[in-house]
Amino acid sequence: MTTTANTRSRRRFAAWYPAFMGRIERNGQATLRHDQLATAAGRVLEIGAGSGLSVPHYPAGLDELVLLEPNPAFRTQLRDRVRELPVTVSILDGDARQLPFPDSTFDTVAASLVFCSVDDPDRALREVHRVLRPGGRFLFHEHVRGGPVRGVVQDLLTPLHRRLADGCHANRDFEALLDASPLAVTSMAHRRMPTSLPTLVPLVVGTAERRPVTAPERTARVETGGRLRDNPVRGGSPR
Repeated sequence: MTTTANTRSRRRFAAWYPAFMGRIERNGQATLRHDQLATAAGRVLEIGAGSGLSVPHYPAGLDELVLLEPNPAFRTQLRDRVRELPVTVSILDGDARQLPFPDSTFDTVAASLVFCSVDDPDRALREVHRVLRPGGRFLFHEHVRGGPVRGVVQDLLTPLHRRLADGCHANRDFEALLDASPLAVTSMAHRRMPTSLPTLVPLVVGTAERRPVTAPERTARVETGGRLRDNPVRGGSPR
C-alpha cells in the first residue's frame, strides 16, 4: 500500500540519488554498467530502471526496451532520458514480485542495484525466470554482503540505509538468493564499487540463464495470480 509518507520518501530519494550515483558512475561504475549490458539483445526488460543510468549503455539494434520503475518521480526522469533512443521504449509502473507480463516474454532481463530494495527478492528472481524465454539471459549488477567484518558494518547500518535509500538492505546476500533461485549462473565476477561508502563497495556482475527443463527434473505447474508457471524441483545447485 502506498502512503503519503512513502510517496514523500520516494520523491526525496529520486531527488538526491541521481547526483550521488552520477559521481560514482564517473569514477568507473559506468564502465561496469556498459560492459554488463553489452550482451543485451532482442526484447529487453530492465527491472527498477531508476533515473535511467543504464539507458545510454544498451547496445543498438534491440527489438524493444521495457523499463519497469515503481517510483513515479523516477518515471518522469526516465521519459526525458529515452526521447532520443533509436528503439521502441516503454516505461511502466510495476512490481518485481509480480511482473505484469506473460511467461517467456523477454530475451533479456537486466537489473542494476535493484535487489537490495525488493521486498521479496526470492519471489522476484522466480518472476525473472518466468518471464525469460528458454535460454534467455538475466544480466545482474548488484551490491552484496561483504566479508565477516564488512558484513557486521552492513548489518549495523542497514536500518539507516532502508530509511534513506528507499528500502535498501545493504547487508542482503544476493549471491545466496541467486544460488537458491531457478536461474543458472553462467558467469559472475566480484568487483568493487568506486565509492568510499563501505556498505556499498562489494559488487557482483554477471549473467544467469533460464534453465531448460531436463529429464531428471519434475516440473510442477503452480498457479500464481491466475497464471501458470513452471516450477522445477531440483536436488542441487544450478551452477
